[in-house]
Amino acid sequence: MQLVDAIQQRKTIKLFNPNVKIPRAELAEMLTLAQLAPSKANLQPWRFVVIDDPIQKAKLENIVAFNYPPCESASAVIIILADLQYHRLLEKILDRSIEKGCLNEAFKQRNLDFLTSTHNALTEQEIRDQVLIDTSLASMQLMLIAKDKGYDTHAIGIFDKSEVLAHFDIDANRFAPVMLLAIGKAAVPPLPSARLTLDNTVVWNSGMALLK
Repeated sequence: MQLVDAIQQRKTIKLFNPNVKIPRAELAEMLTLAQLAPSKANLQPWRFVVIDDPIQKAKLENIVAFNYPPCESASAVIIILADLQYHRLLEKILDRSIEKGCLNEAFKQRNLDFLTSTHNALTEQEIRDQVLIDTSLASMQLMLIAKDKGYDTHAIGIFDKSEVLAHFDIDANRFAPVMLLAIGKAAVPPLPSARLTLDNTVVWNSGMALLK
């Protein structure tokens, strides 16, 4: 599938074929590709909790508003989280960069000191804003990868965040929920949707025209 086809064909699916089970190896492949998304200073703050057990998925029944049917029928529901304490993995990120030949080991400590000092200078809100942006980029990439692999998705933003964190033993102080992503094979056609034309959304060189 061409990228343009994946973009055009990706639609929100309200019900999945419950008989389709995506192998964990294939889910892992899609998540690996999703992690190629960009992030500030390559800090990779996205984290994923994959729920593929029906008993575990049933915990979502009363905490995802009207979104339970796609969760229940999906092959998996991925809880996509932004790590507010991403700095805990700084050394692992640098070690991985050295392993892959992206960083000379002689510069590891200098990079670690720079990233640590940069992180320490940020406010809690600045950290939250950045990790939510970065994790959203990986989320969108994951949806397009799933479509390219022949699967469909439903991005869920309306859910009881505190209950989801509690039900799945996720540290609420460290992780900020971004979305739930139900993934599987569509059992029903997607609902049609339209987008605004560019004359409503794009201006050139000055934002004043957006006020019209």
